[in-house]
Amino acid sequence: MFIHNNDSNTLVFENLKSMQILGDRFSEFDLQDGRKDPIDRVWPKLVIPQLETLVLFEIPIPADVAESFMSAPLKGLTYRGCSDYAHMLCQHSTCNLNELILSFDMYSELNTETFYHNTSAIFRNISKIPIVKCTVIDPDLEIDWSFVDWSYLTHLYVQDLADLDKIIDAISAMPYLVFASLSVNINYDTDPRSFVTMLKGLSRRYPKPVSSKLETLLISLYGIDSTLDSALYELKWYYPKLKHIGKVK
Repeated sequence: MFIHNNDSNTLVFENLKSMQILGDRFSEFDLQDGRKDPIDRVWPKLVIPQLETLVLFEIPIPADVAESFMSAPLKGLTYRGCSDYAHMLCQHSTCNLNELILSFDMYSELNTETFYHNTSAIFRNISKIPIVKCTVIDPDLEIDWSFVDWSYLTHLYVQDLADLDKIIDAISAMPYLVFASLSVNINYDTDPRSFVTMLKGLSRRYPKPVSSKLETLLISLYGIDSTLDSALYELKWYYPKLKHIGKVK
């Protein structure tokens, strides 16, 4: 049940506990219909006093709507889209959240510098959320993992990764990370055996194991999975708390 107060331009959802908004079709519809873009128009104030779960996929989020969502007593927030909108959401209080799930496709990012700034601002300022998951799809806009500061991330999923070496270093700087799933997409110019050599040489490259909470690590090197098994076990030396290591299925 909802109440629309025309006088105050307020939309109240009294009993709503879960909301999903998927896709950006309404943005295209509005533009084709000759009306204002959703980001520019004046939206009614949303009041959702019992909202606990919010899922937003690939939608533009006006600042006032983001504020309305984050004013609710959310326990779980899932967002997929560009880092600008994720940053806007997480600038509001996240202290009630038990789980934050963010997913970024690098196709939707303007540039890597904006991505580094937005995601680092999010993941280094959310210390009170027990579960913080991030998925990154890295096709053409290659990430330099030395520029990310994701201190409070607990779960990391990366698809179409171009550089396994740098992300191994980046994971070492994520002290609360307990789970990582990495799918490496080897291009035609790369010798796949170099990745295996890199993994086997970790003990020579670093003087001591890293201080890390990482418990589960899954890696897939497309095209050389059959030679990867022995190299993966070298990572148990580097991440001493690893309980499970294997390949992405």
